Amino acid sequence: MKFSRRVILLAALAAAAVLAVAGLQPRLGAERNNKTVAFVIDYRDILSLSYQSGQTPDAVLSRLKTLGVAGVCVEEYTGDDMAALSPMGARYGAASALGAVDQAVTRDRADVSLPSASPYAKLLTEYLAKKMPGSVVLKSSGAVSILLPGAIDEMSFSAFAPDFEALAFCTRNKVNAIFRPGPCTPANGRDTAAAFEWLFANYPCIRNITAAGMTVPGYPDLQPVAEVMKKHGVTFSSVEFVKQIGDAELTKRAYPDVLSLHSLTRDEIFSKKINRRQMLERFVRAVHERSVRLILVHPFDLQMGDKMETFCDDLGSLKASIGERGYAFGWPNTLPDWNSNLPGALACALVLIFCGWFFCARVGASEDKSPRVAEIAAVLLLSAAAAAAMYKVPLAARLAGGFSGAFFAAEAALTALESYRKPWRGAIGALFIVLAGGLSIASFYGTAAAALRITPFSGVKLILLLPPLLLLLHDLQRRIHPESVPEIIARPAIWGELVVLGVMMLGLLIMVLRSDNVSNVPAAEVAFRDFVERVLLVRPRTKEFMIGYPALVLYWYVIRRGWAAHYREALRITAVLAFCSAADTFCHFHTLLSLSVVRVLNGWWLGLLVGAVLALILHLIARRLGLRDGDKESC
Repeated sequence: MKFSRRVILLAALAAAAVLAVAGLQPRLGAERNNKTVAFVIDYRDILSLSYQSGQTPDAVLSRLKTLGVAGVCVEEYTGDDMAALSPMGARYGAASALGAVDQAVTRDRADVSLPSASPYAKLLTEYLAKKMPGSVVLKSSGAVSILLPGAIDEMSFSAFAPDFEALAFCTRNKVNAIFRPGPCTPANGRDTAAAFEWLFANYPCIRNITAAGMTVPGYPDLQPVAEVMKKHGVTFSSVEFVKQIGDAELTKRAYPDVLSLHSLTRDEIFSKKINRRQMLERFVRAVHERSVRLILVHPFDLQMGDKMETFCDDLGSLKASIGERGYAFGWPNTLPDWNSNLPGALACALVLIFCGWFFCARVGASEDKSPRVAEIAAVLLLSAAAAAAMYKVPLAARLAGGFSGAFFAAEAALTALESYRKPWRGAIGALFIVLAGGLSIASFYGTAAAALRITPFSGVKLILLLPPLLLLLHDLQRRIHPESVPEIIARPAIWGELVVLGVMMLGLLIMVLRSDNVSNVPAAEVAFRDFVERVLLVRPRTKEFMIGYPALVLYWYVIRRGWAAHYREALRITAVLAFCSAADTFCHFHTLLSLSVVRVLNGWWLGLLVGAVLALILHLIARRLGLRDGDKESC
């Protein structure tokens, strides 16, 4: 019994889906067990709440603990901070201005002075001896001066003094500390590591390092820093959407002892006009959709008065919303380490090779013919060879991912577009292809390192750009478009076509530039996204339910009516964007796989519904204008 190439493709995709599910078991197990979340708050915010509420800092923290706060951020002061705040009773300034006396002292050398009786004088002296061995300690009656190895202007933006008051606070209240060291130009990687070694030994409450400033401390020699952190079991947190020099390298060296952290800055809140409800929804999405496990919360000044009560109300609402989604509160664990697996490689290879093979058959108009046994055997052998290459050769794996996603997205689009006589059959078939291909990519590429964004997927741009080109190649070769490339070139340009082409190119450029970009989304779109999120629980992607799938339904309608033969190609290419976006969804490995599947399903049914409404409106307008069906043979 012979089978057509189409049937063979579907069988190969079904096999790929089965292999993908087998390869996904380590990831699914980690996602089920990684359900602990912690709120963390800056020590300075605790002090601010204490001042305004009339409660002691210990009492404030005790109340916040009941609302999910499990960590306190401890800053490392810069020279400017020391000058403005005089923490721990210290004075900061030029050595000459503070009265330091030494032949080696120049006029603008930075100096920190503390009273000899201060409990922090000895601590800061020992810490700076590790971090900046070039420091000079001068003792006089009643004071200790520490001459720093830098000029006053250089040390003004260098971080060098841990907030020992905050560390003592964390120790006394038995709460985890998140130390936030900043860049310090005189301290190299080894000196920074030595300072951390001293700090971890004296303050075991430090459980996490989250770098502050534009450069990670110790950069570029970060290996000593990572080794000390691993020795003491201290995790590293990379702040979402914040670009820091050296951040990616230290994350890679600290792996797998990495926890992601999310925060909102005051500037971002006010520039985007984010209200309290949107703030809470954003934090919930960070936890539930992007697997963030540390949330840095601030009592921002969005409401005047009753700062403590407002902040506690927000935390209570946030804790309830996160808890409703199955999360517990406490100090989170890091992800277990799992790597790419052979079943995932086989699944991805089957999708890549068989979809590529079938696309070639489509171009040659032989997709519904039965292939020879030798042809099937050759494709199977090529799939096995591709799987072996992907599993063993990193370069092959990087290249295969993008092409695999591009080919199955193009095949899903072509399956849907060609089924205009039986739309639901095509829609369901295209959804099956997307799910089989997406799960295959998630199975092989969705490792623990990818979930932590240490090894980002390199094929996203290819997935977004290549399918429209494959569709255009197919349509011109098969004369789906009524003209060939030579005919289009030979005739004068039609202004309508140029306008449509320009709009499409602009839209495609915006889509590519905005992929994985959350910083340039307009406030109105953020509000719309939040609304859809509340209604559907998992928000479908806009380019699926508002653009791609509606274009698919409109294409089904106009081709059945025989309209706009020269402009239908625009609808076809626009429809491809839905499947590109759905394939891209499975490449977000930091998102729970179950949410990715639901997001794709929501985009599918809602997009088809929106398209059906638009087609109905177009139909009513056509009836009103008395338009009739075109020549069906010209389609």
